[in-house]
Amino acid sequence: MRKAMVCIAIMLFLVACNSSASAPKVSVVFSEPLPESEGELLYLDMKCPACHGHQGSGDGFFSNDLQPQPGDFSSAEVMGAIPDDQLKDAIRNGKGGVMPSYARFTDHQVGELVRYIRSLAQSSSN
Repeated sequence: MRKAMVCIAIMLFLVACNSSASAPKVSVVFSEPLPESEGELLYLDMKCPACHGHQGSGDGFFSNDLQPQPGDFSSAEVMGAIPDDQLKDAIRNGKGGVMPSYARFTDHQVGELVRYIRSLAQSSSN
């Protein structure tokens, strides 16, 4: 009886393997490109574009009603005047009573987010 059960199990396994081999491959097309870095993923996941915009230019959906206005991460001139420690502090503690704090982020995550924010100015100036 045990040998029969083992044989049946093996046959079912082989049938399952054989039938999935002929299954058509499905291609998935995303409407937006996937994040290329951990910093970009955090930026998107924490909904930063809602205020800062997808390109970081401070023109997000909610930006018109905010005081102070979100900074322009896409400007090399603006970003050149802001030290990393100031960006890290804004991320960790929030800013102006408008931007929420992300105190739960690890040092690595904050560093990746700062690196991504800085890349927005570099990519827009090229």
